[in-house]
Amino acid sequence: MNVVILENIRSAYNVGNIIRTADALGWKVWLTGYSPSPFDIPKVAKTSLGAQHHVDLKQFGFTKEAIDAAKALGLTVLAAEITPQAIPVNTYTNSWSGIAVVFGNEVDGVLEETLKQVDDVVFIPMNWIKESLNVGQSSAIVMWQLGLL
Repeated sequence: MNVVILENIRSAYNVGNIIRTADALGWKVWLTGYSPSPFDIPKVAKTSLGAQHHVDLKQFGFTKEAIDAAKALGLTVLAAEITPQAIPVNTYTNSWSGIAVVFGNEVDGVLEETLKQVDDVVFIPMNWIKESLNVGQSSAIVMWQLGLL
């Protein structure tokens, strides 16, 4: 089982995009904090194009609750973030029974307190001047890469 945890994602369109990607790649989606739900916000439902009815979707008040639930299921919990200790996602080789990946807010990234709770941090290596991608694009790349493990 693989889960994407969305921490305080602001954009309804990004959440809908990630739900569609999760549906395509067979991942579950857990929303935390103020990440909008497709069952409450019409823009999320519009962007997810019905995928919200096929993806296992859960809502948690706080990211810690989602991380605790993932660990209780035996999942390895990762954060997708740029930190000095982060491992390039394309070289990440640890394979357990499943993975949960936290994606953070479009402006602030994954919260510091969340980074302290995860097992590892991964990042997408960038070739030129930009250091990051939109959270929708990033989640697609990370889900695809880690789904191959």
